[in-house]
Amino acid sequence: MGAVEELKSVPRAVFDGLHELGPDWLAQRRRAAMATFDAHGFPTRRWEAWKNIDLTPVLRSDFRPPQQPGEVGDGLAALERILPHGEAPRVVLVDGYLDEGRSDYAQLPAGVRVRPLGEALTEAGSWLEEHLGAHADPENSPFIALNTALMGDGVVIEVARGQLVETPILIAHYSTAANAGHATYPRVIVRGEEASAVRVVEYHAGDADSAYLSCPVTELIADNGAQVDLVRISEEGDRGCQIGAVSGRAARDARVAAHSFVWGGDKVRVDVEASVVGENAEGDLTGVHLSDGDRFVDHHTWVHHDAENTRSRQVFKGVLEGRSETVFDGLIKVHPGAQKTDAEQENRNLVLSPRALAHSNPRLEIFADDVRCTHGSTVGELDDQAIFYMQARGIDPAAARGLLTYAFVAEVIDTVRCAPAAAYERAMLRRFLPGGERLEGFEG
Repeated sequence: MGAVEELKSVPRAVFDGLHELGPDWLAQRRRAAMATFDAHGFPTRRWEAWKNIDLTPVLRSDFRPPQQPGEVGDGLAALERILPHGEAPRVVLVDGYLDEGRSDYAQLPAGVRVRPLGEALTEAGSWLEEHLGAHADPENSPFIALNTALMGDGVVIEVARGQLVETPILIAHYSTAANAGHATYPRVIVRGEEASAVRVVEYHAGDADSAYLSCPVTELIADNGAQVDLVRISEEGDRGCQIGAVSGRAARDARVAAHSFVWGGDKVRVDVEASVVGENAEGDLTGVHLSDGDRFVDHHTWVHHDAENTRSRQVFKGVLEGRSETVFDGLIKVHPGAQKTDAEQENRNLVLSPRALAHSNPRLEIFADDVRCTHGSTVGELDDQAIFYMQARGIDPAAARGLLTYAFVAEVIDTVRCAPAAAYERAMLRRFLPGGERLEGFEG
């Protein structure tokens, strides 16, 4: 057996060793996902969508979850800065296992139900049969296929019809040193029933010195007239790898939104997809990536317009330092019959080091003739004239560069609808920038 085939067989062995696949409908989906992975295997640089990423650190994993969660220490201290204990319900997964001691979801806002995935799957006739694994397509990524086949613990959030939930819900994923050399496959699914509204914050982090693989998948469902907002913050450990995905679906008059903020990790790729399938639906995808050292960050996005009078927005910005490398690959696809589509896509990259490299590939596929679709992409440096202008007014060059960079990124952060999460992102941005502590209190 060749090395590639041997590597491909490892996840199959993990799958064959599973003792429980869940109810029949889920077992069928898991088997189908595993068959999809078996058919395609791991991506190589010959795959167009994966040509820029070196997956060597990812493929060193044994693709088995750790047998039990490890010690967290102060690794989740950031949660108190994002949404302090007692101010919002929280669900914590450590090394892919639900941590009941650190979770707190007994007291929930009216009309909100939060449950561990395993518990939710025991409910007969659940809406999960219609939606779990139906939106994040295993054909889109081998790692979505692996998550679907091998998913362990997870979180199910449902919001009742007409409930407007003001309090955000926090979900945290943490990889400890016990996960070194292993992989986790957490699954999150959020459903807003008709005319409801909910905001979810997902936080991803891990031990700074451990090489691990986190392979999370989140599915968002907004029924007619609902609004489902996700803020996803990735702060993985320096040697950690994350290959994750978010998939959202917006029905008639609904809005689904996903915001991704990435700083940390060795290799991080986040696939973000929105399908606006009902008339007057909206998809909103935004993101920020900060990269330094030798980090690699990749955002792949897709927006599918499947109905008339739909809208979408994609705005992603990146700041690159050191020898880091980033990718933005974004698609707007207007399907036949989706007339009156209004879609825009924007990717801007600020390169602060001569050795950093930004790839940008905005794309349009339009199969309707009455649409408004725009896209744009830039990769550049700070404006020397703007720095000179600020120096002429007594601002030293380092501070001027920091202010300009901060303002560049803050344009995206300011659109985040969860104020505590946005404040945490601004604090991360200040830490990223040399001399950023001088920007304390500056809101862009």
